[in-house]
Amino acid sequence: MVDFGSNVRAGRTLYDLLNKYFRPGDIYTHCYGGNRGEQDPETKGPSKAMVDGRARGVIFDVGHGGGSFRWNCAIPLMKAGFIPDSISTDLHASSMNAGMKDMLNVMDKFLALGMSLDEVILRSTWNPAREIQHEELGNLSVGSPADVTVLRPEKGQFGFTDQIGARFDGTQRLVAELTLRDGKVVYDLNGITRETWDKIPAGARGGDPRWDSFTPAGRGAAGRGGDQKKQ
Repeated sequence: MVDFGSNVRAGRTLYDLLNKYFRPGDIYTHCYGGNRGEQDPETKGPSKAMVDGRARGVIFDVGHGGGSFRWNCAIPLMKAGFIPDSISTDLHASSMNAGMKDMLNVMDKFLALGMSLDEVILRSTWNPAREIQHEELGNLSVGSPADVTVLRPEKGQFGFTDQIGARFDGTQRLVAELTLRDGKVVYDLNGITRETWDKIPAGARGGDPRWDSFTPAGRGAAGRGGDQKKQ
């Protein structure tokens, strides 16, 4: 994966990078940054560098970050059919506290741009796993790690901002209800894996550490409020 950065100022061109130096399967990130020659200066659609690079098998990744996603680049490229191969955050302190926020917010932006939910999920999970040649990840096949996120689509009026604070409006967003890592619950927004308070036996101290990562170390209670026992 390459972040072209400011190397364009040194006389290097995006066309040369993508069509002379990149190999098929190499990844260009920040593809909607709009600062490195991603757009045709007249049509505002994808530049010849991007089109020819994709034809050669170059992979294009979002890499939103704090300064690499502009609506005035993403919208015309998406309208022209130049969709990302993978959706990613480029998470760091400034991006998470600005327009990027988190992975779901970036995914929401592509829903707002008209991409289907299935495609957004695909380009946020299985596609990235294949791109980095870790096909044991990003899928629910038998034998894969039990890493699962349960998402709830929420309808309404929402605004999504880019790196300069420009807003694009959408009518849906994704909310993380539940996350499992290697088969254990690590996040549960609304307690959907929990028993109601009036069904918990007296003296219960938590979940079962065999499936519940919330259980404090050294404590144990079987299942959903069952008999306690040492683990």
